[in-house]
Amino acid sequence: MKLKRYIHIIILLPALSVFSCGQEEKEEQKEKVTVAEVLEKEISFSRTFPATTVALEEVELRADVVGYVTGIFIKEGQQVRKGQLLYQIDPTRYQARKEQAAAAVSIAEGNFERIKKDFERYERLKAEDAIASQIYDNALIELRNAEQELNAAKSELENTSIDLQYASIYAPFDGTIGFSMVRMGSLVNPGESLLNIISRDNPMGADFFPEERYLTKFQELANYEDALADSIFLLRLTDGTEYPKPGEIEILDRAVNRNTGTVQIRLKFDNSDKKLRPGMSATLIVKDTQKDNVRLVPQSAIKEQMGEFSVFVVENDEVKQVKVKTGRNFQDYRVIEEGLEPGQKVIVKGLQKVQDGDKVEIIEEKDS
Repeated sequence: MKLKRYIHIIILLPALSVFSCGQEEKEEQKEKVTVAEVLEKEISFSRTFPATTVALEEVELRADVVGYVTGIFIKEGQQVRKGQLLYQIDPTRYQARKEQAAAAVSIAEGNFERIKKDFERYERLKAEDAIASQIYDNALIELRNAEQELNAAKSELENTSIDLQYASIYAPFDGTIGFSMVRMGSLVNPGESLLNIISRDNPMGADFFPEERYLTKFQELANYEDALADSIFLLRLTDGTEYPKPGEIEILDRAVNRNTGTVQIRLKFDNSDKKLRPGMSATLIVKDTQKDNVRLVPQSAIKEQMGEFSVFVVENDEVKQVKVKTGRNFQDYRVIEEGLEPGQKVIVKGLQKVQDGDKVEIIEEKDS
């Protein structure tokens, strides 16, 4: 009996020793986590809206007279100057009509002058009571008819001059011309045949359609004098680059669209470097004019579960899970409306490995 009891003691001692060592290792082992401080800053928030660039001035060049295209003096896609000749429609018939109308005016002027002199002579005779009233009245009617014929001839000359002028199409302003819709020898008709489209390059517009709830804000910004200086309106292009020049409100539509609940707003951007072209897609960034004092934590510190948000706060090397009320995003940070105080340390790396009450070894992450 004594032997068996001794053997039991020998077996139990090593087991107790192993258990004790494992417990000490567990107590000494701590997860390493990276933390960051809760920041308090004054920042300006911004909102984004999809936008499309548009030409503030764009004209469809159409034929105003019938005829064949006899001259194309542009290279498609080139920049043109105001008054530059772009297209020529055969002017031969219009030149002939103008000369014919000019001749008719000359004849009508001669006839009018002859009748006028006769009438002036009849007027003197009538004053001396040396002519019948009927002759005087007929002379007056003949003079008025001659005057009307002269005016009609002058109107015809003006119309033929306009037709001849419309046979040559000039650039109405400085801008960029598009693809030509006609070729040499094409027959064009007035008001129907589109020749080309020209748009002004600078400044350039950008249209966007915010919801009705933003209308009051944009009405205020429409009267904001420092929109350019404060860079309130910025464009981010599809390649991710930010257009370097800020814009300002050009037009705020008169009414809200009943079908979409949005209002059309057009901005104006300096485009002297010709980087913007009509029809480009972009993201409009609208900055707030006032700064808000907010508390921020990196977005990597936020944990979401069942629609609730929380963070792991480290105090005295011990983890504490805290529920928070979050606000808007700002760059790589999230606004904390409730639950945290400035200066508290929250876990940003390693939060998947810890639980409420764990002891941790922290590594500071400095705010950049």
